[in-house]
Amino acid sequence: MPKARKSRLAVALPLLAAALCLWVASAAGAATPKRIVALTPFAANTLVKLGAPPVAIGQTVGGNERFAPQLKGVTVLPLAHPNGPNLEQLVSLRPDLVLSTKTWAKGNQAMQNLGIRVVTREPVRVNGVISKTLAIGRLVGKLPEAKQLVAKMKEGLGKARQGITKRPSVMVILGVGHSPFTFLPNSWGGDLVRKAGAEVLAGGLNSGSGFQRISDEVVIAEDPEILIVVPHGEPEDVPAITRYFENDPAWGATKAAKEGHIYISTNNSLLQAGTDVGKTIEEVRKKYLHNWPG
Repeated sequence: MPKARKSRLAVALPLLAAALCLWVASAAGAATPKRIVALTPFAANTLVKLGAPPVAIGQTVGGNERFAPQLKGVTVLPLAHPNGPNLEQLVSLRPDLVLSTKTWAKGNQAMQNLGIRVVTREPVRVNGVISKTLAIGRLVGKLPEAKQLVAKMKEGLGKARQGITKRPSVMVILGVGHSPFTFLPNSWGGDLVRKAGAEVLAGGLNSGSGFQRISDEVVIAEDPEILIVVPHGEPEDVPAITRYFENDPAWGATKAAKEGHIYISTNNSLLQAGTDVGKTIEEVRKKYLHNWPG
């Protein structure tokens, strides 16, 4: 081999090796994101408990009481249907990962078009909190911490479901303005109330979304022992929606109305998943189903 060629190789090989090292380091950095935006309470609280707090969180209907205290002061991004966060505001945060949901599918695509990595790891059933917690742990390089968190969740779920003997019939209603939508058994809230011991009534309806518009006539025909209403709308509209459904005369003939068992849930715990699933099931049993031991 000519000396000149050997000389060029001697120079090029170290440069190639250095470039390869930089590429590997870059790939590793991409696999362990540092600036994470979490658009749901579940994702935000999971990150906090894993020791990888987000740089911003999504606004949630029902206020910020669902969020961990450590998130106080973190930037809150307003979310608008169907796009999710404002892209200009989001880009200014320089995120290398956004944890989103299918709710914001249109916005997710727009974020990806800007080169932002978007991942959906949101549970839609109670049992999903286990797999999704582990999935987020893998994403952020905190799998051992995720396994510890999962162990605590399983323990909390076991305690929250102990001693269920009373199984009342329940309809869970999403109040969008004055329009009622029923939570189906395959929704987060429907599955959670079922895990709390209820027989969830849905008028024989089904939908992949977990919700279906329902008439007052169907509610009356189902005649649930308990009605749980989740008002949904802009924060300033929730009090008026609450008053409407608390006094809806159309439901007066139901067992729930006659027994004074129409309840309003405004803290978002039945609408979106949370890491506090055991505590939420316990609250549902105590506040609404009245099937907690003692």
